[in-house]
Amino acid sequence: MDVATALPWLRVLTLVICLSLAAYSDYSSLMVRDRHWLVFSIPVSALLVADLALMETTFSNYFMVLSLIAAASLSIFSPPNYRNYSSWNNHEKLLAILLVTGLLGLFVGAYQNIEVDFLNLILGDEDEHKTLWWTLLSAILVILILLSSWHVGVIQGGADVKALILLTVLMPSWKFLPPPLVYESAPTSGLPPTFVIFLWASAAFIIAPPILMIQNAINGKIESLSDMKMAWHATKKPLRDIGEKPVWLLTEILRSVDGSDTTISNRILPSRNSSSPGELSARIAELEEHGVEYAWVASKHPFIAYLFVAIIPLVLFGDPLAIILN
Repeated sequence: MDVATALPWLRVLTLVICLSLAAYSDYSSLMVRDRHWLVFSIPVSALLVADLALMETTFSNYFMVLSLIAAASLSIFSPPNYRNYSSWNNHEKLLAILLVTGLLGLFVGAYQNIEVDFLNLILGDEDEHKTLWWTLLSAILVILILLSSWHVGVIQGGADVKALILLTVLMPSWKFLPPPLVYESAPTSGLPPTFVIFLWASAAFIIAPPILMIQNAINGKIESLSDMKMAWHATKKPLRDIGEKPVWLLTEILRSVDGSDTTISNRILPSRNSSSPGELSARIAELEEHGVEYAWVASKHPFIAYLFVAIIPLVLFGDPLAIILN
């Protein structure tokens, strides 16, 4: 196996290790620290630079990699405030240099690669170095779309969007991945690999609710119509069994405005802020005081776990949309 063949599979291996560790962290502690993404950004960037060196590409594409990394860094770091530049620490200075260099690289690359035949570019017949520049530019646009989706709430999980952004740097286009094992010559729909793995993960995510509903029905947890609204995404457990691992407690005590009346209610959606172990114990104790023996809880199934599972169909089949269209 030569280097050109090995690099795409090294990407797949990096993808598996990165997402498996992130999924385990998110499932066990309900969070993935930024340090995880920073650590994996090193091999991800190194693999991209190695591909550029193997192609013996133009200098503008190396600058474009800096632009790509600069855009990706916005998912973790806030841009330094230029009004306070005199008080910047070393970290802020380094980030500012990266952002400015990336922006300059973007303009320099645009000057050198803007003149292309877009039909040849789409068909893959354009000069490979100019094609690479436009590929990296499209990857930057994908990152900006992901960041915008995160800030407006379309993608709510910070770890989810950081994973997708890192995947965009890891695999800016299909040329950076090995051919699908089952459909080796399968076409692509034009969607970037990041969006395709998101589609595969979403498909797995959609299958989970009916499976959980069937499981609750088999275990006898559905006893009324009110249970039906909870059974597709939660599980009813004895209070004494709650708290062994991080969960969202959906059963809660609601008080009237004057505090004289209380009502037991089940939330369909959990609060965005996870309760600490101490807060969870206090809420369980409050339920016990009101004679509640069972409560609905939602075990967090992080979307990163579905992204991890989506690696399998991505490697086996490639782009599902292209397969359907063909």
